[in-house]
Amino acid sequence: MIRLATAVALLAALTGCASQATGQPAGTRAAKPVAPELTATLDTPTDITLSWSGGPAESTSTIVEFATEPDGRYTILDFVTAGQHRYKHPDLIPRTPFYYRVTPVLGPVSSPVEVKLPAATTYRAARASADIGSVRSGAGTPTEVAARSIGTDGVRVSWTDNATDEDGYLLEIKPANQAQYRVAGFIDPNSTVTDLTTLPSERVAAYRIRAFYRGAPSNLAHQTTGAD
Repeated sequence: MIRLATAVALLAALTGCASQATGQPAGTRAAKPVAPELTATLDTPTDITLSWSGGPAESTSTIVEFATEPDGRYTILDFVTAGQHRYKHPDLIPRTPFYYRVTPVLGPVSSPVEVKLPAATTYRAARASADIGSVRSGAGTPTEVAARSIGTDGVRVSWTDNATDEDGYLLEIKPANQAQYRVAGFIDPNSTVTDLTTLPSERVAAYRIRAFYRGAPSNLAHQTTGAD
């Protein structure tokens, strides 16, 4: 499992990897995916703010990416919550073109499990009723999710992989004093276990695993930075 702060290289490998499967019965026409509309504003010569609207209502978070060429290798900056529609990219290299896109995150999520450190107690979620199959059709939900403490600051989360076409898994966390889940880490496709080193605010928290796939990406938004 890769914590978001160190995940840039591996996360970028997902670019353009979404499956073409539609989950529609034979002979039906798939609805056109709803893509966000993105703009980029140069606030200062080296600070850019992104803003977007639209996208599928069922999206749970949004991937924010950039590149320095329109057809270049895109690097993931962050996973932001579905309700967030602005992102600031500060302190950039002067006199450099930057291209951006945002992509909705879709896919089924497991039941949550709770861990209280440092107790090494395992909490097991109830098994969900999920078929092995495409996460794009709503099947493939992770099941048999379990979490336990490891050492004084670590948590190990395991699950049953029921998906056949996921772009990866997301570890989502909700500390005891917060109201919403957020993405804490990215896990490769076909994985069944991940470890997380907790922050001080995460010692009592609920965890869940999402089998995710990329939705339709936004348009490309472009700005070129000025002099430092």
